[in-house]
Amino acid sequence: MTASNWARLCLVCVTAFVVQVALVDQVVVAGYHADVMVLLAAGAGLIGGPQRGAVTGFVAGLLADLALPTPYGLSALTFVLVGFGAGLLAAPRATETLFARGLTCLVAGAAGTLLYAFLAALIGQGGMLTSSTLEAAVAVAAGGLLLSWPSLLGLSWAFSTPRGLGDRHVMPSGGSATL
Repeated sequence: MTASNWARLCLVCVTAFVVQVALVDQVVVAGYHADVMVLLAAGAGLIGGPQRGAVTGFVAGLLADLALPTPYGLSALTFVLVGFGAGLLAAPRATETLFARGLTCLVAGAAGTLLYAFLAALIGQGGMLTSSTLEAAVAVAAGGLLLSWPSLLGLSWAFSTPRGLGDRHVMPSGGSATL
């Protein structure tokens, strides 16, 4: 990824966080609201593969944890797993269209909600694994019907190669920059 890609990804993540806190959290149906940030992690895995999904999930999770009363880093851990898992499980042919990616992102977002509750219960957070956990996952999935496609479009823009750069000025994907 180029420096421009990193800047665009940060812009997409911060914009998604502001939309989450300012708008989405205010739309509560039956006690639950959608979660843009987990959709961002899942979408990054679908579009950019497991490595970009994990990195985006980490950034989105750290931002999401700013607005949650749970231990800091729990969302980051969950979203890393969601982004990485979505990148691993996404069959390239099955998620070529925006519609198919949106549906896959929706399912991964609901699964991420269940994973979050499981991990929270695992570290001792009371009341996380209840009958309402499934209802929360359904709310995230329902919100994903509307929110996954804008998230995917923003991520596609963030991961796209700027015109004229081609493969120049690209940061190494791993290891040392001197190799």
